[in-house]
Amino acid sequence: MEWLNYHHLQYFWTVAREGGIAAAARKLHVGRPAISMQLKSLEAFFGTPLFVRRGRYLELTDTG
Repeated sequence: MEWLNYHHLQYFWTVAREGGIAAAARKLHVGRPAISMQLKSLEAFFGTPLFVRRGRYLELTDTG
């Protein structure tokens, strides 16, 4: 990925705020795979994980 788009940032922000991909998908009215793909692309861009799983929820890493 050579550039970021608004979807990467919006999905990242919503997942961080909602605490998980499923909740973010409901809020944004998109499928979970779409959010997962955008997050994977964003993590590949930065070269580090942005979230860590804590039970059923996702928490931001230091980079996130």
